[in-house]
Amino acid sequence: MKLFIRQSFTQADRFQSKMIQQVINVLEKECPSANFLTGRRAMDRDNFAAEFERITGIQFSPAKFREYRLNLIDESDALVFIRTSMSESSAFELSYNLHSTHPKPVFYAHWHQAIIETTLLRELEEDYPVMYTQFRSVTDIRTPFRTFLNAYGLSLDVMESTQGDVCMSRSERGPKQSPL
Repeated sequence: MKLFIRQSFTQADRFQSKMIQQVINVLEKECPSANFLTGRRAMDRDNFAAEFERITGIQFSPAKFREYRLNLIDESDALVFIRTSMSESSAFELSYNLHSTHPKPVFYAHWHQAIIETTLLRELEEDYPVMYTQFRSVTDIRTPFRTFLNAYGLSLDVMESTQGDVCMSRSERGPKQSPL
């Protein structure tokens, strides 16, 4: 399964970056064989542009960064939004995904101190493949994330897995077998 992780960059400070990293660590434990298209490292306003240049070999510019990120969304099987602060770019990427021909499922985890105040970002689950969860502690996302994976057919039941690390997209698993 290919995961796109969305986090605040320009608004995130070091404290928020540490929290985001802890959330990413929980996601890795739940789905260790997933391909984290955006990397397994939290970024913040002080290092995201340099990290983009290091990974891609391309000089950072808003246009190049945007093109790179939108291509990753297109390639992904699911998106995970980790909201620790307001982020206009998150709204842009979410909107890009949800208005594509085949929107990818979105797990939207927001820290209890980063309340979603924007009306257009609320209650998306009524019309789009979005699941929200609010967290105080990063471990609060574990059960909702499992529910999300199962609801959108993104994983086999981890508890039934003999290896404990099976996490695949529907296309990687093949068609569902009928219990009959």
